[in-house]
Amino acid sequence: MENIAIVAKLLGSFFYFPLAHENNIQYLDAIKKSDDVNETAFSAFISAVESTNEEALRADFQLLFEGCEIMPAPPWGSVYLDREQVIFGDSTLRLRQFLASHNMLLDTGMREPEDQFGLTLLALANIIDQSDDVTIVTALLADHLLPWAYHYLALVQKHGQTDVYKVLAEITEEWLTAVQAELKVTPQTYKLYF
Repeated sequence: MENIAIVAKLLGSFFYFPLAHENNIQYLDAIKKSDDVNETAFSAFISAVESTNEEALRADFQLLFEGCEIMPAPPWGSVYLDREQVIFGDSTLRLRQFLASHNMLLDTGMREPEDQFGLTLLALANIIDQSDDVTIVTALLADHLLPWAYHYLALVQKHGQTDVYKVLAEITEEWLTAVQAELKVTPQTYKLYF
């Protein structure tokens, strides 16, 4: 479970903060210095980051995670799981209640939905760090993340303007598939509205 937490923190940070954020700069440096980076999926990610200019990265981050008018891959679960396709929908409230029932409060200092993809991965890492209870971890995955995550990652791969986020979405999809198999998680089947 410790390895799952480590990767969840890493991927969560990459999906939540811009790559120029100090957390991500540190993570990228650590990956680059890793002895086995060329033997991992992160090799293609590092190559994509190094070959993409900062302006293109910022624009892609804004398109995919902040949005202006139309977001081709909204990063909030409730957009996919709620009929009205809104943030702060019923699925967000269910996740908030789930996290509160396990003494987890996500306070980023901003009024934002807890079901943002990267933030949910960071919550997963925190749950593992706090309790290492596999039933809580599998419930978070089965009920709150996996029902929409693969569809969301496919949209990121389709609509990302740089290889950076396309590769990141591929890596994350492969990792989630491996975690799902390792923990024997069966995701809830919910209708997706986006």
